[in-house]
Amino acid sequence: MSRDTAALGDFFEAGRAYTTQDGYLAPESAFEFACAAVIHTPAIEEGKIAFGFLRDSRLPWTPTGFLPGHFRTFRGRGWQPTAAPEWLAAAVAAATDRSPLAQAEDAKRARDLVGEVGILMAAGSALESAPWYPARPGDLVHVHYERAGEQPAFGETYLIGDAGNDLLSMQLLTHNLPATVEYADDMTGCFATAETLHPVDEMWFEAGPHRLTIVRDGLVVHAGASGHLSGAAAAGVQVAARDLAQAGREAQRYLERGEPELALARLRSYKALPPCGTPGPMPDHADCARPRGHRGAHSDDAGYTEPPHQCPALPEELHAVVTVGAHVTEVHFAGLHEDAEAAADHAAGFVGWRTAAHPDQDALAAAYVRPAPGLPGEMVLDLPGRGQLAARGTQLAVVVPLRVLPDLRAEDERAAEGMASALTAEDYADDFRDVDE
Repeated sequence: MSRDTAALGDFFEAGRAYTTQDGYLAPESAFEFACAAVIHTPAIEEGKIAFGFLRDSRLPWTPTGFLPGHFRTFRGRGWQPTAAPEWLAAAVAAATDRSPLAQAEDAKRARDLVGEVGILMAAGSALESAPWYPARPGDLVHVHYERAGEQPAFGETYLIGDAGNDLLSMQLLTHNLPATVEYADDMTGCFATAETLHPVDEMWFEAGPHRLTIVRDGLVVHAGASGHLSGAAAAGVQVAARDLAQAGREAQRYLERGEPELALARLRSYKALPPCGTPGPMPDHADCARPRGHRGAHSDDAGYTEPPHQCPALPEELHAVVTVGAHVTEVHFAGLHEDAEAAADHAAGFVGWRTAAHPDQDALAAAYVRPAPGLPGEMVLDLPGRGQLAARGTQLAVVVPLRVLPDLRAEDERAAEGMASALTAEDYADDFRDVDE
């Protein structure tokens, strides 16, 4: 291999851009070269060709290729690395039709460590230098999969969301893989994640930038999967992308208002949900303006939402009305009240319980109802003797306050969840080593 050939392969790398601008050249005198591929070929004497796109300030990007002889001609111009254009990563992937990770695997199998690292670094540089990067909540990411054997071509659409703590989520919105395909559920949603710092990175490397279309605010900011389309088809993709972005925004608004059924209906519809249209209760009342398929009451206010249901909180204490007959053979629980006065009125309705020693209910409660010794929150009812307060009928009717206890099963479930996520000695075994080791 000649020295020029080595210089060509060592200098130009797929996915990187170069410029002759050193800060002193006039714009029309500087050139830029975006390298899409370096091809090894025995068909020419030099053995390598660097394919890419060349431009100066007067001309658009033009497809071209560098032979070692060409490189020798341009070498004197002082080529140096510069920021790669956003579309270059897709061009590199299109030239090979393989994702960066697949290309790196090829280099790894060829025992080309420099090539493997270079491919991954070039893909990462192209991603991080993209003007739309990093992803934002509300972005839509569509990934396209080509036909493979009997598996049809299909696509997936993901929605970027805010996961809190400066993290992002990526949820699968929809896909068009037929349900008749075997293991269809296992083949979709592979890139969904609940929380991560950069949700697009994984599919950028694994699927490849040439398979991705990213929409932000209704505009396509990365058109890898649709960049090869004709002008009319690309315009159609733009319109569809705007419609999909609008659907995502409206679905998110429905979710924020607590109407998940409307959010799902909007994602399934190609246009905004029409009004319900149910006639008003009176002839002079307007029809229902809420979206069709809403739950709850009708309203002429399109933005009306049902208030969220709130279960009443349990009281801290309940009051049981307890009665004891003259023969003291049974204890009756006559009722349970939240209000203490209501319980006292209930107990006062029983006859035969007043005596000279205990003229009122408070005195009876003080004599026969007491806290259980050593058992906080529990109460004890002392029983009178046979016929002690009355010879017949009900001889005692008192109110016993009872504390409402928490559900211990729920406490056990929360404790079990905590233990399941807790670290054990095996997780940080080094912390238990003898300090003398």
